[in-house]
Amino acid sequence: MGKLENRTRSTERMLPLFKLRDNPYVRYPSPWDAYATLPLSVPISEAFCKTKITPNQITVISFVIALFAVWCFGLGTPWMLVLGGLLYQLSYILDCCDGYVARKTKQSSNFGFWLDHILDELKLALLVLALVYGQQRIGELEGWMLTASWVMAGLYIYTRAFSKGDLLIKETIENSASAQADASAKDSGDAPEGIVINGMAMTPFQARLYRKFMIVTPFSVIESQAIIFCLMPIVQLPIFGLLLTLVITVIWHLLFDVYRYWKRAGWR
Repeated sequence: MGKLENRTRSTERMLPLFKLRDNPYVRYPSPWDAYATLPLSVPISEAFCKTKITPNQITVISFVIALFAVWCFGLGTPWMLVLGGLLYQLSYILDCCDGYVARKTKQSSNFGFWLDHILDELKLALLVLALVYGQQRIGELEGWMLTASWVMAGLYIYTRAFSKGDLLIKETIENSASAQADASAKDSGDAPEGIVINGMAMTPFQARLYRKFMIVTPFSVIESQAIIFCLMPIVQLPIFGLLLTLVITVIWHLLFDVYRYWKRAGWR
């Protein structure tokens, strides 16, 4: 009876690691996060929290693994594409761990935030260049397809850098404005009640998605990266993955940025 009770208690202690919806250290998950990454990264993160390894060290380890994926993509052979896709996913799993560990162990810092974002953008640029180079190296790309592939790789790098810089600027402005608005609301005693779940501020649509599917968006940049650097290399369609992602991203941008802002402005 004693062994059964101990086993039950041990199981109860492990369950919170996999109850991602109730985990306060999981932030704004997308579908690839919720179903392909967090079930692995959360237990690994919990294990890291019991060691002396720092979030910044995890960030660097993630980057080094991504460099091995770059090398695999650069070789371009079928088995190297598979290995590169798996290494990319391992790198991304660890990339999710650094923020989790930083939040749980209270080691968040401006330098860590900067390091994570800089290395993220650098490894993505290297990965897409290596992917195209590898296919060129083994003779899979010639003529107009070769030119188109390099153009797509350049567009991917440009849009990543542009969107990330734009996002950081907007985030800084919005955080500052939000802090001022909160302070004014508190002074006037008229603070608005938003939807906040596990410390995440959400729109009603995001809250419904989160409660039902444990995601806050049906598609994000995380899914585009998974298509380009994990799924399509594994199924031997790396360049098609790049094209598919660019098409989906353009459609997503038109639907959720252009149309949304048009509708919000009230134009007809």
